[in-house]
Amino acid sequence: MGETEKELKIVIAFTCFILVVEVIGGIISNSLALLSDAAHVFSDVFALTLSFLALRLATRPPSTSRTFGYHRAEVFAALINGITLLFVSFFIFKAAYDRFLAPPDIKTTEMLAVAVFGFLVNLWIALRLRGHVKDLNIKSAFIHVVGDALASLGVIVGAVFIIFTGNTAADPIISVLICLIIVLGSLRVIRESTHILLEGTPRHIDFERVSSVIQGVDGVKSVYDLHVWSICSHINAASAHIIVDDVRMSQVNEISKSIKKEMEAFEIGHTTFQFECGEEGKPCDISHG
Repeated sequence: MGETEKELKIVIAFTCFILVVEVIGGIISNSLALLSDAAHVFSDVFALTLSFLALRLATRPPSTSRTFGYHRAEVFAALINGITLLFVSFFIFKAAYDRFLAPPDIKTTEMLAVAVFGFLVNLWIALRLRGHVKDLNIKSAFIHVVGDALASLGVIVGAVFIIFTGNTAADPIISVLICLIIVLGSLRVIRESTHILLEGTPRHIDFERVSSVIQGVDGVKSVYDLHVWSICSHINAASAHIIVDDVRMSQVNEISKSIKKEMEAFEIGHTTFQFECGEEGKPCDISHG
């Protein structure tokens, strides 16, 4: 198991621990803010688990029935997670509205203690990960953990406010704020996963720029029927028909290598090119004579 997978396992384990503590603490203290934060932590546990599974699934070889392997499983899971969290958010909003109408008693000491615990653990995890953020999976985990720490800090502020003012309206207000973060995150996940499933061009890739770069390679006359899409969140692919001069196979291979090297700058690792000579639709004469 690589260093990245080990770090992710540690983060997932501690984040799950925080989730359990916040759920129990939210029930005992009767704090909706803590339970909302627990829902936020749950979304992060799911996202971190997806990152870990993506690393594991990437090691499984393709088969005749799944020629790209199991990478798309990550995308389907993300879509289901995003939709599920929208439903969870609806119930949190409803509970917050009910609490505005009839504010309940809240055990602020327990609420504050659990929130401080969650904040400190997330802070420790963030400091542990800070030196490994060059890895994309670890960077994603770091961002999730920082988000959890900020959410816990919001609950701490709410608990202190209630202790000094006695106004329990702060609890549902903080719940709504955390819930808005969950909704925004869920919509982003749903948008990105559906974009991948519909084989849209990756958002960080300029389609016209890719076409221009290919046409700028020595030996290339033009390019058509270009497609750029994502297999999953970290694997991008491209295919195209490329028109070149009537050249030998060895020259076509050199042109292909040059194009693939250029594609690395766009984070496109899987490419399929069909070379044609002279005019559109005419196959190359790849003889060596």
